[in-house]
Amino acid sequence: MIDQYTFDAAAYVLGALSPEESRAFEGHLADCAACTAEVREFSELPGLLAQLPPDDPALTMTDEQLEPPPALLPGLLFSVRRERRRRRWRTVVAAGLAAACVAGLGTVVALDVGGTPPPPVALAFQPVGDVPVEATATLQPKQWGTEVHVACTYTGSWAGAKPRTYKLVPFDRNGHPYSSIGDWRVLPNEEVLMTAATALPREQLGRLEIHNSAGDTILRLTL
Repeated sequence: MIDQYTFDAAAYVLGALSPEESRAFEGHLADCAACTAEVREFSELPGLLAQLPPDDPALTMTDEQLEPPPALLPGLLFSVRRERRRRRWRTVVAAGLAAACVAGLGTVVALDVGGTPPPPVALAFQPVGDVPVEATATLQPKQWGTEVHVACTYTGSWAGAKPRTYKLVPFDRNGHPYSSIGDWRVLPNEEVLMTAATALPREQLGRLEIHNSAGDTILRLTL
């Protein structure tokens, strides 16, 4: 639902509202889940803006460059003062451009607060010694910790060999090891997919190690 506070979330987070407007918006938040969610979405913008130089183009665009297309505003918002609308739009667009610059994007992208985030990237383990094993890990942050997807392939000779068992061990940022969060058996030249989970948040994970059945580290992924 769109109301007169629809464009106030970013301005509120960035301190662009007057004291009276801030108090009115805070009172509105108590009864509006949609605007509360918007505030959470914009909560990282002050930190991103702080990383930009004062003369960055994202912070120096004029009101005319940032005037919102009238087609984007529903009829009930036409009664809102034009100056207020322009100020809100300026704050949201400039903050979005700043976030794109800090993230290292080469082009300006449209804001899509509710869009689907990009898929996580598979990270390659590095061998510890001469081992015929290759593996990657894809980490997915969750509210309860981190989900880890491992793809592992044994590439060595197999004549007369028994299936090998490996296990995944997480370490925190201080180098403290946690209990194994998964184990699996590998076969020659066949990719094994394994999903594990740890209560450690993604930002607290320091590294992942793959150990053999003897407890030796054969692969390591530093995060």
